[in-house]
Amino acid sequence: MRFLFLLIAVAGALIPLSGQSYEHVIVTADSFVSSFAPLGQYIASELGLSDTTVTVEYIYSHSPGRDNPERIRNFIRYAYANWGTTHVLLGGDDDILPCRKGWVDASHIVEPLKDTIPTDLYFSDLDGDWDRDGDGLFGETEDSVDLYPDVHVARMPASRAGTVSLLVDKFLTYCADSSAAYLRNVLLAGFDIAHDPEAIGEVTLELYDSAYVSPGMKPCTKVYDSHPGNHRSAVLAALNAGQHIYIQWDHGNTNAYGCGWLNHNWTIGNGDVYALTNGPRYSIFVAAGCLTGHFDGMDCILENALCAPNGGAVAGTGNSRCGVMDGRTPQRKYTAFMIEGFVRALFSHAGPADLTDFTTNRARAAPLADTNLIYRWSDYCMNLMGEPAMPVWVPGATGVAEPARPAGQVVDRAWPSHVLGSLVLRGKEPLIMTDALGRNIMRLEPGTNSLERVPAGVYFLRTAGHSGRFMGRIVKVSEE
Repeated sequence: MRFLFLLIAVAGALIPLSGQSYEHVIVTADSFVSSFAPLGQYIASELGLSDTTVTVEYIYSHSPGRDNPERIRNFIRYAYANWGTTHVLLGGDDDILPCRKGWVDASHIVEPLKDTIPTDLYFSDLDGDWDRDGDGLFGETEDSVDLYPDVHVARMPASRAGTVSLLVDKFLTYCADSSAAYLRNVLLAGFDIAHDPEAIGEVTLELYDSAYVSPGMKPCTKVYDSHPGNHRSAVLAALNAGQHIYIQWDHGNTNAYGCGWLNHNWTIGNGDVYALTNGPRYSIFVAAGCLTGHFDGMDCILENALCAPNGGAVAGTGNSRCGVMDGRTPQRKYTAFMIEGFVRALFSHAGPADLTDFTTNRARAAPLADTNLIYRWSDYCMNLMGEPAMPVWVPGATGVAEPARPAGQVVDRAWPSHVLGSLVLRGKEPLIMTDALGRNIMRLEPGTNSLERVPAGVYFLRTAGHSGRFMGRIVKVSEE
């Protein structure tokens, strides 16, 4: 069952009118509520996540904060702590749901890396206020941002109700058929980033093909700089033929995906992706290029792919600023680490994959960005667009949809962001705690579980059953 949850304000705090738990929350404008209703119904009935919608108009009136992004974040913190919320869909572009921009100045290392970076990690990592020193610059090293996400967050970048309906229809169409023939199709588009043997995208994508791509999705469609012909035409033809996952490894811009940028100056642009005709065989776009996810103040190429009326993407990742891929060994840069981890996670499940793999991979990478300013820049840049709980039908791993948990049957609720000593599991099913490498740490049973022998760190929870589906919980075990 789905609800539009109402709140009242008492002494500046959000107080619920009931004790209901909501694992999935849609935050959107009042004018978009009805358009998002079918998505919320699917989340509850098919994925088994209890769902509700809260409007930004209500949040702005009842949630404390210095500005609207902070009011939204404070509401999410409340939902996480009191409702057991694990997934948050930001239902609108930045003119509907404003983003927070994290400040990074790495210009003394690499010019011109000095900017505010639109990052929805601000709504996912809920510890602190991101401005510990009170200077109005968010996300600095001195602000003690821990970089670990607490909830799964993604954005559907719509500014009009009609666009919301289109995005929701794409989501429902994709989810409706887990055995569609095109789901076996993977497009690997890898090109030279620099005149350097270690900056050749083809090498990276060949690694993905050999090490990660599911056997049920081979052979992949490949467009590389070493291939003859017009790469731009080849990429567009492949996308229009219907690709499940499109991995782009080249330069990019707000209005361009590179497809031989360095050697041929070939790109596909906003108009090209908006005119794609692959529907209903919608793609998941995973891009390494700079600025391809530049969603603040303009419509970037990923947004155009998502909003394409006759095809394009159902979800995707992109950089909201430069991806810092130039120079030697770009495959070892943080952006590359993020993309490779996401790709590896999607293809590695014994059971169903879903877009929560983006968040769990971000958590695994977080320690690298703690003090490295270039890595922090890259971490803030990478954002997920789509529905954060969307299943990813990987042939050979999923095949058909798994049975859903009944709506409202939550794993637990009102967990603290940090756990010390023990963890109380109030649900009825056991869970498996794994570490960042996917290794089993312990089995959690309903009731109180001692964590005295578990080292401090970040862990993930999965069901103990055969499906192995991730349940949306990131657990931070503290020393004190």
